[in-house]
Amino acid sequence: MLTIVVDAMGGDNAPGCVVEGAIEALRESGNRFEILLIGQEQKVLPLLEQHDLSNVNIRFMHAPEAVTMEDIPATAVKTKQESSLVKGLQLCKTKQAHAFVSAGNTGAQMAASLFVLGRIPGVLRPTIYAYFPRIGEGLTNIVDVGANVDCKPEHLVQFAEMLTIYQRYAARIENPTVGLLNIGEEEGKGPEYLKQAYKLLQEAHREDKINFVGNIEGHDILGGKTTIVVCDGLVGNTILKFGESIPHFLSALLKPAMEALVQSGQLDQNAAAMAGKAFKGMFEPFDVEKWGGVPFLGVDGISIVGHGRSSSRAIKNMIYMAEHMVEERVNERIAEVLS
Repeated sequence: MLTIVVDAMGGDNAPGCVVEGAIEALRESGNRFEILLIGQEQKVLPLLEQHDLSNVNIRFMHAPEAVTMEDIPATAVKTKQESSLVKGLQLCKTKQAHAFVSAGNTGAQMAASLFVLGRIPGVLRPTIYAYFPRIGEGLTNIVDVGANVDCKPEHLVQFAEMLTIYQRYAARIENPTVGLLNIGEEEGKGPEYLKQAYKLLQEAHREDKINFVGNIEGHDILGGKTTIVVCDGLVGNTILKFGESIPHFLSALLKPAMEALVQSGQLDQNAAAMAGKAFKGMFEPFDVEKWGGVPFLGVDGISIVGHGRSSSRAIKNMIYMAEHMVEERVNERIAEVLS
């Protein structure tokens, strides 16, 4: 049976939401996998005792230390060897578990994943991507979104190749398309490293490793011109954080405007409620919790990271993502292409 290690100490709402999400995943799935919850027993066990676990396929392992959001990633990995993060990944390294899930410190999890699991043979740098909504059906992934801020052209090409494999096999996108984010669509646009990346992406296209359509611009991301948007981590993380702010910003504008219309008599309460409900539905594509989290592509194991503000629903969906990555053999397929 598949064993998924879940970091009980990872996230702003841990360990409460983690315990809830893990139990919900098992009950909803009919115990089709095993969850090994790892964390500080004095904080986790009292929460587990509040539930009837007689028919829930869950185990607990004590880890006396916890990596916090304030910890410096490299330092935390070296000094907190007894943390739930490091011990959980070690279980995957020694084949005692199949996947690891955490909503904790992203930088620390990347560092620990590299240190404990290592890289898939042939991978220059592991990467992380994000989901973005788009006009029409399907999804758009942006890579990299913060793991690598000083990318070389060959790194960008590998990011595109790894994400193409993920989309093809895990996301069931028959023909993923790749666009290089730039300041213009013309081939000669942008700084030198992007010009070089363009040529390497063309070569990968000719070798049938990816379907490269050329440069794309910022307005093409939500427009859905490609399923994969490639950029360095500084640009990608900036776009990600900006995108996360859009629903809150527009909601902050809408609320006083609706209240003013109601107070002036131009809009009754029922109509305002219906309009608010419709407006809220517009932001459903921005709901990252339906994905839960994303895998670090390129590490030699399944390491799923979620947002620090993850709810129990997000934790549950992160667990499903881990299961899916194992079943679809994404890492093995990446190794086949890049080795």
